[in-house]
Amino acid sequence: MSYLVFIFCALIGWSQSFLPSPSSDSRSHTDITEDALLEVAADACRDAAQDEGQIFIRPALLSPENLLHACLNVSEDADLSGSKFREVLNEIIGENTIIDRDQAFIPSLHFNDEAIESGRNVITQGISIVKANLRRGNLKAARRSLGAVTHTLQDFYSHSDWFELGNFFPNPNLLRPDLQLQNIAGVNTPTCNDCDMKVCPNVILPQILNTNTLTSGYVSLTPQGKCNHGDSTRGGINKDFGGGEVTPDGTDPHLVASSTATEATKNLLQDLRTAFGNTLFLRMLGITRSAVVCFVIDTTGSMGDDIAEVRRITSEIINNNIGTANEPSLYILVEFNDPAVGPVTSTTDPREMKQSVNNLRPSGGGDIPELSLSGIELALRTVPPSSDIFVFTDAPPKDIELRDTVNSLIQSTSSRVSFFLTNALSSRRRRRSALTNPGNSIYQQLAQLSGGQAIEVTKATLPLATAIIEDSITSSLVTLLQVDSSQTKTFSFLVDPRVRNVTLYITGLSINFTLQNPAGMSQNSTPEAGPLASVFPVGNLYRVPLNEGNLTGRWQITITSPQDYSLRVTGRSTLNFMSQFVEVFDGPHPGFAVISARPPAGQNATLLVTVTGAEMLSGVELGLVSADGELLRNSSVTRLRDGTFLARVPRLPDVPFTLLLMGQDANGQRFRRQSRTQIQASQITVQVQRSVVLVPGESMSVPFTVESRGIEGVISISARDDERFVTAVSRSLNIDATGNATGMLSLSVPTGTPSGTTSVVTLQAESTETRQSNFAFLRVSVIQRDIDITPPVCRVLNDSLDCPVPCGNATWEVTLLMTDGNGTGLQPPRISVTIPDRPVNETYTVIIDEVQDENGYNATLLTYRASCCVTTVEISAVDKESNVGRCDFSIRRPSTTGAPHPSSSSTSKISPTAPSSSPRVTESLWRTLLLLALTALML
Repeated sequence: MSYLVFIFCALIGWSQSFLPSPSSDSRSHTDITEDALLEVAADACRDAAQDEGQIFIRPALLSPENLLHACLNVSEDADLSGSKFREVLNEIIGENTIIDRDQAFIPSLHFNDEAIESGRNVITQGISIVKANLRRGNLKAARRSLGAVTHTLQDFYSHSDWFELGNFFPNPNLLRPDLQLQNIAGVNTPTCNDCDMKVCPNVILPQILNTNTLTSGYVSLTPQGKCNHGDSTRGGINKDFGGGEVTPDGTDPHLVASSTATEATKNLLQDLRTAFGNTLFLRMLGITRSAVVCFVIDTTGSMGDDIAEVRRITSEIINNNIGTANEPSLYILVEFNDPAVGPVTSTTDPREMKQSVNNLRPSGGGDIPELSLSGIELALRTVPPSSDIFVFTDAPPKDIELRDTVNSLIQSTSSRVSFFLTNALSSRRRRRSALTNPGNSIYQQLAQLSGGQAIEVTKATLPLATAIIEDSITSSLVTLLQVDSSQTKTFSFLVDPRVRNVTLYITGLSINFTLQNPAGMSQNSTPEAGPLASVFPVGNLYRVPLNEGNLTGRWQITITSPQDYSLRVTGRSTLNFMSQFVEVFDGPHPGFAVISARPPAGQNATLLVTVTGAEMLSGVELGLVSADGELLRNSSVTRLRDGTFLARVPRLPDVPFTLLLMGQDANGQRFRRQSRTQIQASQITVQVQRSVVLVPGESMSVPFTVESRGIEGVISISARDDERFVTAVSRSLNIDATGNATGMLSLSVPTGTPSGTTSVVTLQAESTETRQSNFAFLRVSVIQRDIDITPPVCRVLNDSLDCPVPCGNATWEVTLLMTDGNGTGLQPPRISVTIPDRPVNETYTVIIDEVQDENGYNATLLTYRASCCVTTVEISAVDKESNVGRCDFSIRRPSTTGAPHPSSSSTSKISPTAPSSSPRVTESLWRTLLLLALTALML
């Protein structure tokens, strides 16, 4: 346990290549990636606010929660939770750090074993995939690809001799695949003195340092004359952890490497921000108002009334929340019919959502069952993590074989699914109870698993039930209690001062209940506005919102019913928590990784718990609670830092459970929060690589392994993906006494598949004897084989950049020529302006003309004029493959003595331009002058 706590205290989140260390001077992949993400996100929020004529106030402490409030321009007291933003950051960081577990011995992913060129190729391909995903609007795939590529980029500075060569800045050529890496050590070039000691000072050969030759250490068997990477037994050139030897001037190589890696990561993120704009960049990072509206609707012939209600509730949600902290950031509509499923509408524009809903027309059907699970599966593959999905149907599922796939997606996305189940008025379907009909019981099971509701109503009373949708349109929805039972029972729930808008939802038949507040006052289930709450019955649902006022304290509710029922108690609060099962791993860079599937049943387990919306917590406890509310396990909780805890659980139960978090805030107030999605541990584990990259027309076979603990016999296998790239899979495996078996998955990407397409394969394994199951995901990314990787060129044709001090009413001007040569062509120029303490409007003017460069290629001529009080301007050329070329110019500001002063110049940030010998653009002076003359004639 002490070793485990040590690992977590050092890493506070994930596995590391910058190795864990108890020294406060050590920085991990997690630290580097999060710092870079927050810094560049702050820049994007600043520019986005300025574009809207608003002022962005950068938080003094740049935490995810503080930054989210600043970016959305809301107070810290607003009803806005940072939990979903934190989830997105964790998703990116998790993809970065898991490389050290799953692919620790692939040299190109870590710049080990002198894999310098192949390491740069990993970065080049990774960035191309991220950009292709963003062009197609696939933000989830872009985040995961981004996390993976940042790991390799950061490792360059820790594992190579870049620092020893005297470099304190990022290597720009790692992000410029059109430029060659210079001075790479050859395979037969000696680079280091042989050293088997734990400390090896001055190990790099002088001729390597004198010639600025790039090399890296060997993790595998080190060839004679080459550098060791270094580990606990022998020294090397890695700079994975601090607290070691420093240079004669006192410089810590680890701190320089980590700082340079942070700057390199920021450069990559700035490149993406420039290529795609602030809005899409911030959406990718999850800096939105977080609420998501997702409807999955049956559009067969009997659904006319239901579709009309979806239209009404959509308009009401949009109209009631526009301009508020709860305004939805994303609208998703999934249609299913028979035999068609789809299309999917996913938009940030409420008008487009309204139009899509208004265009729904009921038709088709025929038999009673419909493809409802296919529609739910499609929604789960589309929504962001922790979303609410609302399903409208009046039929049982036809595609019952998708149950396990849907279960897996619910658990992996922590999404909540609620059902509105109505009867048909036509003769096609007779009225039947969706909860008592065995064919429809699967909806109740999915709702119970996800923490949602399965509501049975008539079409006439459906509008009374959809109030639960409006209740959920918030980023700060928390669960105070959820139980499923069939007995008369009294349940208690705690309301702390941070919670408001508390509502109880009871689903079941023949329900009677008595509600009691902390002062002992009671109210029964009679439908009325009582002293404690209002009671709204509809169908099999009781919706019970508590009256406003002082709700603080422990409440009780006693429920009586002859049948199964469920109770959910929710409220709004920024104090919430998220958790992840993690596993410790060894290797060159030991650490721990997130378990994205079901955790191992019967085994000790570890959870990483992050609490948002509160600081200085004390007395934190985490328990495992059964579906009927009984405590199954306690855990031992260790505080890692403010808001982050490690929970150790003995022997996970093999029955479904949720997590119950308890503690005290800084004011000594007790609180309780419950996770909403049920967790089912399993004795089966499925292992497959996390991602593959294919080009259109290419096929691949991917091996996978199924392991079991105490289960032998036949394991049935299924595989599904949203793009139908799966062509075959081993349908069954036989687990013998060894406890494992290997199968094969075949993939094929059709010719003509667009670059940037991503398909997630769900690989499911189930014991035919015990029915235990588990799953794994494989992400397939498609990228064209030949793509334009050369950035556009931007040149200054004319300038008037002298500015006085003070700036007064003076202006400066620059004329730029942007060309992509024979590349894919230019997008509109990107201009970023920082204007502190001045009005945004009437500060600058832009004139853009489309011309041809001296080689006859299409080009953009841009004249930019601005006030001399403008301190920073960045102008960039972006081509249609999202390559970025920045324009280089300086505003010249004399000092008060008249002599130029370096610090008074404002220089746009620039990546190195292509060499002058580039075939795209020549630099001949007479051609430039001729172009200027022709341009003047056109004007």
